[in-house]
Amino acid sequence: MKLTTDRLILKPPAEEDIDAIVAVASDWRIAEMTLVPHPYLPNHAQEWIGRARENWETNGIGGFAVFTRHDGAFIGAAGLRLTETAGHASAGYWYSPRVWGRGYAPEALSALLRFGFEDRGLARIEANHLLINPASGRVMAKAGMSHATAVELPHRDGEGMVAGFSLHIDAAEWRALQSSRLSA
Repeated sequence: MKLTTDRLILKPPAEEDIDAIVAVASDWRIAEMTLVPHPYLPNHAQEWIGRARENWETNGIGGFAVFTRHDGAFIGAAGLRLTETAGHASAGYWYSPRVWGRGYAPEALSALLRFGFEDRGLARIEANHLLINPASGRVMAKAGMSHATAVELPHRDGEGMVAGFSLHIDAAEWRALQSSRLSA
């Protein structure tokens, strides 16, 4: 499974990606804005790869390692996982601070939405962001997600909760948005 956009390649993470994943995910700024563990160690990358592989095999969706098309550099992670509600999935992502503000995150999230709705027939996709990370909420909005609801998210260390927002988009809303973008 591989998704491509104008500037990105999204493919399931593999063992040969571990060093690059750890090098990028070890940046505290990622952990500060997400639920990614810190320090991020090789075993975290291996666990993520294992979960992604299992989700792909079991559910037909999972995690993607995100690479730039122009030089093949690993810049982050994105993915979908099924929720407890049939036909619903949750999207998640994180990117290297060196590429923040370049539009890669909404580009990749848009590819995930297309994959989820067109290829996997999902009915709804949601995503969460921490209250202290409004930039992530803007990424979701650029990809068409709305319906913001305040939520409490588990802290990365498993102790306590942190404030956040959940946004979502339904398949019908996504299709309407795609039609309006094509006609514009």
